Amino acid sequence: MKLYFLGSFPPPYGGVTVKNQNLYTALSEKLEIEKIDFSEIKRGGFKTAWRLARCFFGRQSTFVIGISGKKTRRRFCHLLYDCNRPAMKRSVLFLMGGSVSKEIAADVKYQKYVREYKQIYVETHGMMRELEAAGLTNVGYYPNCRFRPTKGPDVSPTSSSGPLKCVFFSLIQPQKGADLVMEAAKQTPEISYAFYGPVDEAYKDEFLHALDQVNNAQYYGAFSGTPDEVYNELSKYDVLLFPTRWPAEGVPGTLVESKIAGVPAIVSDICYNAEVVEDGVSGVVLKENTAEELAKAIEGLDADRDALYRLKRGAKQSAEKYYIENYMEELLKKLGRQEERDRNA
Repeated sequence: MKLYFLGSFPPPYGGVTVKNQNLYTALSEKLEIEKIDFSEIKRGGFKTAWRLARCFFGRQSTFVIGISGKKTRRRFCHLLYDCNRPAMKRSVLFLMGGSVSKEIAADVKYQKYVREYKQIYVETHGMMRELEAAGLTNVGYYPNCRFRPTKGPDVSPTSSSGPLKCVFFSLIQPQKGADLVMEAAKQTPEISYAFYGPVDEAYKDEFLHALDQVNNAQYYGAFSGTPDEVYNELSKYDVLLFPTRWPAEGVPGTLVESKIAGVPAIVSDICYNAEVVEDGVSGVVLKENTAEELAKAIEGLDADRDALYRLKRGAKQSAEKYYIENYMEELLKKLGRQEERDRNA
């Protein structure tokens, strides 16, 4: 059998491409797997397109599929169903994004296609329940994982002392809630705010103008560094702010990274945020996604540093289920590579 990983890889360095790269790296350490980068095909890569066509119809092909585009993923599943169903029965599909389970649950033909895979993986238990309720029995759980850091930031009681420091670490646009964070900064001048991430062009002028109107917020650009450097940078702050309005949030990478850094998050109650961030344990889930509620939650943690420290410990502990190592054994078995791995151990 020949194993292929199909999906987009960095650059651009977005959430899905990070997940694909991490998963491919972990699998390639255990077995022989060939990567076919869909982003190269989109850029006109004829050789990559030809490699895809050859493996697509291969009788010995097995696929790990990390295709993210809504239409592209469904079209690919349809074509594979029509052209190489035996390969589907050996292959695994990773469904990324928070709306995909609803899409499949509402689409009988889509259900017929994905039912042929040996396993399909979703990012949350809520997504699993939706697909199981639709009658699918080949659904597994694989969140937006990261590699365990060599030495992660520590959480200590003193890490919750001093002026409260909040951070926004994502694409800076209203859909991700950056405008709500900026408005909360205006309401809480005694608390400091930091923004990291690329600024959406449509929001750039408004964001920079708002930044000029406050003295307690700074923009530090898009952070570039290794995963360990990301965790160390996040650990400088007390609270991550993520009041997103994005309707397709799955397991946002910034929430996983903040957990590893020992930083609790204040999040909107949208999609699966309340599953990723357990209210009162690893962060705060807003009852209403408004600047007023966000400012109130921030002020509450500023006033109760013992509660803040408990949330920091809870965030750090909850990071344990987001490490890739926890899921590799099952993935190897699903790919039929367990015996091969044991022989080579």
